[in-house]
Amino acid sequence: MFKLCLTNTWNSFEESQVCSWNVVELVITHQEGHVACASLAVGNFHPPPAAYMAIFDNDVLLFQGVISGQFEHHQHLTKVQVLGISPTFEADLKELLNDKSPSYNPAFFQASVAKPSDYLESENTLFYWDRVTGNIGLSDYFKGKNCVDVSGKYIDTSFKMQQIAMPLGRVVINLSVHWTQTLEGAFNAAPYIARAFADKIIATLTPEAVTNHWPLVDQRLGLGRRQSGYRVEVSKITPMHATGLRTHTKPICTKVGDVQKSLRAKIHYFKTILKIHWHYNQPRIEQMVIQGQLNHFQHRFTKHRVRHIPISIELPKCEQAMFFETKQGHEFVEYASRIAQAQLKASARCIQVLCTLPWNVGRDLTIDDSLKATGKFIGKVTKVRHVVKGLQRQVEVTVGCVLQPGDLVNDTVDQGDNYAQEPWNDEMNSADALAGISSFKLYPKDIIQRIEVRNSAAEQEAYLLQNQYPVRDNMNAVLQEVPTCVHLQLKDLRTDKPLVRRFEKMLGVVETPTQ
Repeated sequence: MFKLCLTNTWNSFEESQVCSWNVVELVITHQEGHVACASLAVGNFHPPPAAYMAIFDNDVLLFQGVISGQFEHHQHLTKVQVLGISPTFEADLKELLNDKSPSYNPAFFQASVAKPSDYLESENTLFYWDRVTGNIGLSDYFKGKNCVDVSGKYIDTSFKMQQIAMPLGRVVINLSVHWTQTLEGAFNAAPYIARAFADKIIATLTPEAVTNHWPLVDQRLGLGRRQSGYRVEVSKITPMHATGLRTHTKPICTKVGDVQKSLRAKIHYFKTILKIHWHYNQPRIEQMVIQGQLNHFQHRFTKHRVRHIPISIELPKCEQAMFFETKQGHEFVEYASRIAQAQLKASARCIQVLCTLPWNVGRDLTIDDSLKATGKFIGKVTKVRHVVKGLQRQVEVTVGCVLQPGDLVNDTVDQGDNYAQEPWNDEMNSADALAGISSFKLYPKDIIQRIEVRNSAAEQEAYLLQNQYPVRDNMNAVLQEVPTCVHLQLKDLRTDKPLVRRFEKMLGVVETPTQ
């Protein structure tokens, strides 16, 4: 005998009130991934004086929930909705997720606030709300905690089996990780410039040409969009006396009026400091293609779907040059692999069994149970409907069943942490030897591409000797044609386009789960 009780305290019925509504029809629906709900068509309706309702069947608590408060009136009947969700639902869910029973990688999902469904992405589990207590837990996607055997003649009259979807043949996850490698440092280029001169010291006959073009503090160096940031931090150029070195050139013949003279040009030496700060800011992308195949018997008869799952992750700026070789990268690949395997396994549960059970057999069934009819089917209960109309009572059950395993040979070796890397594509990457900075520290030899000195003191002296009287008659005019020039060329450390690395990982053949 059914009894409706109203109470303002969840899960406490000592002071509950018996509801005087006349129940014409009662349907309690519980589907996996959803809270249970009860729909009642009642006569003699009056607004309930309490927030909660409990439904008893012969003193057995069948359902408990919150009265929705929205009532539909039609002729002499009123439709009442009751939701089987406890008042402590949010706290219970938070406690369940904090318990880390379902695995979760927050960096993988790139969300400031995690969605509860994200916790189940890499597992074949679902949230399960108990229709009696409202407690939340986890339920396996393929197997219930209890297996109820319903073998008997009554199953033959209500038994219906159908395939509701085509199982996956393959899952391909395209995991793309984006970040910007940011590095910076400083070096003194002056010693390297000095080494480009004959005596490892800056020497010139035209000092103004050197000092006037020497870089200034805070001056930006480098040309082109690809150039990483080069900025002069310290710049000094000071005349010095070079002990043991010549102070003047060899005599140069020239003519002043009608008088022929022999002159010498002064050699100027400089001590310099040129501290350059560099800032590397290079977009990088690493792409991992993860593939898995499901082993089921339909592979022999039909072509099967391939599911492509694109996952794009933006990481903060960091110094690292490679990602998938890091611990976090390994965790990302492992997590994505679990997602692929979970997707493949879930697609195997593509057979649905519908059956109607007598009330005494199916009353206590939940969606955390398995159902078995010997020789016919076995599977996880996915939906239960308790239907009461007048004196008729029955339980409508939906069961999800898994395809039979196939005969695919698992000859694919799981590469684990060893990924098959494609070679660098020069069209997409830097053409210089660096191909992106793989080390966190750069030395001047890694940055200075070329130092060219034109018209050092020795070259200027040779030019004067070659062009002396009677060809030319003015030493200063001759030197103006060959001023000393220092050209410092720094490497393009980054590219216009992101640096791209590609990897592949083949999973072993995924077997269909057992029920």
